[in-house]
Amino acid sequence: MNSVSLSRLILLTGLAVVPNLGAQPTSGSTDTVTDSTGNTVTDTSKAPVTREELYGVIGQVLNVDDFYSRALTFTTPQTNRPLTLGATIQTRYTYIQDQPTPNTFSIPLASLSFSGLLYKDFQEGRNLAYSLGFSSINGGTPAPTDASIAYTFLSTADLGSPSLVVSVGQQKKPFGLEAQSTDEQLPSITSSLYLTAGVPYNFSDLFARDIGIVVRADALPEVDYGYNYRSPLISVAAGFFNGSGANALDNNRDKEWTLRAVLAPPVDYYNLLRGLAVGASFDKSERFLTIPGGATTPAKTFWIYKTNAAGAKTDSAKYTVAAVNANPDSLQADRTRYGVDLSYIRTPVNFTAEAVYATQDSAYWDAGSRSFKDDQRRSWAGSVAFFLNIGEQYLKQYRNQSRADDWWPVTWQPFFRVDGLDPNIDVTGDWQLAVTPGVNVFFARTTKFQLDWSWRKTENRPAANAQYLAQFQYGF
Repeated sequence: MNSVSLSRLILLTGLAVVPNLGAQPTSGSTDTVTDSTGNTVTDTSKAPVTREELYGVIGQVLNVDDFYSRALTFTTPQTNRPLTLGATIQTRYTYIQDQPTPNTFSIPLASLSFSGLLYKDFQEGRNLAYSLGFSSINGGTPAPTDASIAYTFLSTADLGSPSLVVSVGQQKKPFGLEAQSTDEQLPSITSSLYLTAGVPYNFSDLFARDIGIVVRADALPEVDYGYNYRSPLISVAAGFFNGSGANALDNNRDKEWTLRAVLAPPVDYYNLLRGLAVGASFDKSERFLTIPGGATTPAKTFWIYKTNAAGAKTDSAKYTVAAVNANPDSLQADRTRYGVDLSYIRTPVNFTAEAVYATQDSAYWDAGSRSFKDDQRRSWAGSVAFFLNIGEQYLKQYRNQSRADDWWPVTWQPFFRVDGLDPNIDVTGDWQLAVTPGVNVFFARTTKFQLDWSWRKTENRPAANAQYLAQFQYGF
């Protein structure tokens, strides 16, 4: 209750008793009645209020008003616009078999997010929203993750209408399924190989944010108003980015542009096809590269490798860019990525599958001519995951229920994932495979405990040491 509401209460109380201010009890203002025991008692409920009684009520209301005014002033944060705070923290224990230091405790992620509305359109829902986020990876210095504003161009008053939202700033690139997934679609602690393998692989930056503009639209939605569920037939997202990574100096000659489209059956909440979606993604970029001597060339980072005695390419030894003596201006240095995915997210049964393919212009050292030659590095990867939700964590009919206590449905989520990566199709012996089973236990809406076991194998090499992970993920 704020001071305005309290003032209204005082006013209403005064108006109710104004006609009787200062009045004294008169004949007929009291009645004699007989109680349940047969005794005669005086009923004073009809007696008018006295001035002293009114001042007593006003004094008590003013005491309450002062208490709440102080509480609002000293204990409640104030902002100029609506604000929603969120945070995610991960506390992890890792054990890797047969390692010099097999046991490790870590904080792989600590993030804080702020979001809200800069302008709220109460009639049409054409709102102007903002998003700001910071995260610390493995105890590092916090860095901005999201910093963007978004405007809704079409009215959202009717959920059955199409939508169009444009966001500008630092944000996720709309490519692929796993890189866009929430906890409901991503049960494992670690991501698939192609998202975590790092340089020089062609997919490792799909999780990254970049600065640019993203247009998101959908059409032909089916709406189940009983569960506030909306399922558009087609959703499209197109992005135009610097292409050099978040908070980095732009070195992309033609910018990086990304496109993703998703088809889903327009059905109601209880339909068996709810949660089924088919997606396709495309991404293209081309960077400038500054070489020794200060010359700027329209080239990307080169993946450079030798040939062995038989003439086959191998990644056994890599050259740095500084070792390039050829003229890189002759290289186009384009990077192009394609992705297709299929998902069925519908408690209790969930399934995701994704395949990605990439090409990137590069150069290799030819031992015969002792010179660098143009080449194109080709990579592919895939991931398949199956998981169950044993509980009501993601069911709207349970999540929307009112409850007297801080109750939340405990949910078990066993899963099994297989993913593979070939970082260079033209190089033999470097294909990788990972098998990851595990289980998650949701204790509350934002709190879960996770257990993963990971086994990895590289072609023509012994299997990597087994990795065991235990992690708490929590937040607000």
